[in-house]
Amino acid sequence: MHVSRTVSAPAWSIPAPLRTAVLALGVQSALALVYLLVTDAGLTAPTMLAVPFVWITVAVVAVRHADRPAVGRTSRRIAGGVGAAYALGLAWLTGTVAPAMNPGRSADLLLLPPGWGPLLRYSGSEVALTLIPYRVVGVVALGYLVSLAVRDVVDEGLSAGLGGLVALGSCASCALPLVASAAGAIGGAGLGVGATPTVGGGTYLLGTAAFVLAAWLLAARPLQRYTWR
Repeated sequence: MHVSRTVSAPAWSIPAPLRTAVLALGVQSALALVYLLVTDAGLTAPTMLAVPFVWITVAVVAVRHADRPAVGRTSRRIAGGVGAAYALGLAWLTGTVAPAMNPGRSADLLLLPPGWGPLLRYSGSEVALTLIPYRVVGVVALGYLVSLAVRDVVDEGLSAGLGGLVALGSCASCALPLVASAAGAIGGAGLGVGATPTVGGGTYLLGTAAFVLAAWLLAARPLQRYTWR
């Protein structure tokens, strides 16, 4: 008796985080192309051009696929407050937000390469802002991820929220290279006067690596069960 066998191919699909990363890169590429076509902004070295793409892509993937613990309203408010405070503190340390140095108000827009620009500088009576697009996205993303990690600690206690505590402690140390690279961006690489950014001793690459690590720690929260959705 002849028995026929049908061998089916194993099911295969692209992981959801990878699909999100590809989509984010596609959208960024399209926006960068439009930006270059409608402005006089030029390009920079490939390594520096890649930095904003890495930050924004990692931020989108981490925020999209991070586990969101279901907590009560009070816990959400506490976690949101901590996340907002962390983002504001990181923005202050990196020079995104700073005290105003000159009286009066002023604002200008620098057409730097995609991701580095358009860079908006604003100085008010008390506060000055230096808004580098990819850094703004990164700081906001880290603040949101911190709030998610805090939810575990607030709602489940120190024992069950160990993963969140590890992530928060590690992320605090990760902020140091971000501060160093931001100082180079604002003071040493000429971004403040509209020059094209340079690698400057690798601080940008170190800051990028620190950001990727911080985003992963806060999204994955080691020592705690985590599932990409």
